[in-house]
Amino acid sequence: MTEGHAVDTLPGGTSSPPPTPRALIVSQYVKSVAFAVPAAPGVHAAPKVMPALHLDLDVDARQVEGAASLFEVALILRCRGNAPAGQGPARAVFEADIAYAALVSLHDAPPAALEPLLLIDVPAMIFPAARNVLADLTREAGFAPVLMHPVDFPALYRARRPT
Repeated sequence: MTEGHAVDTLPGGTSSPPPTPRALIVSQYVKSVAFAVPAAPGVHAAPKVMPALHLDLDVDARQVEGAASLFEVALILRCRGNAPAGQGPARAVFEADIAYAALVSLHDAPPAALEPLLLIDVPAMIFPAARNVLADLTREAGFAPVLMHPVDFPALYRARRPT
């Protein structure tokens, strides 16, 4: 008798598990960006005060035309910095609209796995880069960088999914 491990299989069965669905990022890029400072130059002449921030985040996924396994996943960030309360009427100090996207190749993904891969896993992978773009834009515009907290993409997916 030899040392080792024995694996029992049923006749005609297989011992290999089913393949795991995978999303491979082919490319990441800024798809679009718009940044405005409607209160310039006055906002830069006034004492620096942290604006009150309003941030919206959305996820969009689309299959690339003519490519069965290629998808574009975009994180859309909309950030508005308003003059703090008590400093006159509410007005935008800056407005940022960013679409940060990834071209993704899916492998071994059954139809049931598509939505979670495209709307949870891929956005979580590209979020750090999108967050950095927003922070860099606000810093380069003369404001404190907007530092976003991590996003719970599974909770966002569940909240937006029809019941």
